[in-house]
Amino acid sequence: MASAAAHVLSDVFSPMLLPSYAMIAALTLTPMCLLPTSPKIWSTAGVMFITAVIPILVILVLMRMGKVSDIAISNRNERTAPFCATILCYVGAAFFVRYLRAPYWIQNFYLAAAMVSAISLLVTQWWKISAHTGAMGGLAAIIFWMTQRGLLISAPLVWVCAAFLVLGLVAWARLYLNKHTVLQTLAGAALGFTVELIFLNISPQML
Repeated sequence: MASAAAHVLSDVFSPMLLPSYAMIAALTLTPMCLLPTSPKIWSTAGVMFITAVIPILVILVLMRMGKVSDIAISNRNERTAPFCATILCYVGAAFFVRYLRAPYWIQNFYLAAAMVSAISLLVTQWWKISAHTGAMGGLAAIIFWMTQRGLLISAPLVWVCAAFLVLGLVAWARLYLNKHTVLQTLAGAALGFTVELIFLNISPQML
């Protein structure tokens, strides 16, 4: 049962899905929740297509070509091409949300995600830093930042606690599945959280 839970956590909080969760959080937990439903749906769908569907398709193509062993890219030596595609997708998402006239801090979230992926790719050449906790650390950072700035319209402490709880659960899942060491999961979380917080704090406007 623990193994099944670890697999579910790894899949539900995959690095390819967390950017979409961040967009959903921004559109539902801040004053942007007052926006019409249609633009919220289209903006979320666009971000999901750019940051989830495209990277998954790239990985599937690489698997078919024999360049990648599995969709989770468990072998760190196979991460270069998928990570490069992911970096480009995050930059694309930043341009997409800016085109939609979203606040600069949302744009900076995706630029930071690209930076986290770039640093992770560099580190991965020697050491298998956790991409899962890196992405979840980034999501925890934006929830924490929105709370700091008074942007969360209800139960901010609950959302912050929930974000860090999920971060801990994701770290446990990666450890339980023997995908990473404790240090690798902690390093991923610290990297994602720190880089995101830096980028969010240099955002030139609030809403």
